[in-house]
Amino acid sequence: MGTEPRRFDLTMLHAAYDAFRRDTAQLEAAAESDDVLAKTAVENTWALFRFHWHVQDVAEKRALWTVMYAKEPDPEPEQGGGGVGRRLGVVLEAMDLHALRVVPMMDGVDAALEQHDRAMFARYARDLRATVGTLLDFKESAVLPLIPDTLTAFEWGTFDVEFRGELGLRGLGVFLPWLLDGAPEPTRRAVLRLLPPPIRLAYRARWRPRYRRRNRPVGTTG
Repeated sequence: MGTEPRRFDLTMLHAAYDAFRRDTAQLEAAAESDDVLAKTAVENTWALFRFHWHVQDVAEKRALWTVMYAKEPDPEPEQGGGGVGRRLGVVLEAMDLHALRVVPMMDGVDAALEQHDRAMFARYARDLRATVGTLLDFKESAVLPLIPDTLTAFEWGTFDVEFRGELGLRGLGVFLPWLLDGAPEPTRRAVLRLLPPPIRLAYRARWRPRYRRRNRPVGTTG
């Protein structure tokens, strides 16, 4: 993070991926505690993770991956590098395979919570963390670096529009405090710098305090 041209600032993507990692780690850890399936905190963490995962997934597919898939491959790959166009399809297909492995893990967590099956929850929470981590690691190492070389600045900008449209204005009031919950101070500062002053004020004065009261995920420390 921080090495891309400013017009391709990937700060929010990296922060969201870290938030997903945080939630899956908290869910796996919660499986070791007593009466975990009866805890509201677990249900809140799962609901927040599932909602934001869906929003992120839809926005990325519509505004990023679909557009990148449509790019014509380079007829003459760069010497030694393989060419972005030539390897783009292979990388995106590999990403799709990783993403498909996450789906049954999420379905399993849903079923375990619905059935109050602690052993099932522990198993799927562990596997969910592993599959989500693998997918996000692959995106950060193999897919995100291709964005500046594949998309135009305008195409990249449509992702923010798509994401905000999918999230909605009310959703932003939950998304920001969820995103920054427990985030390192450099990440917090980098994200807030991207936002206009009225949004920063709303986050500090209203959204973050409300989030802490209503939707405190497992294991947060404030």
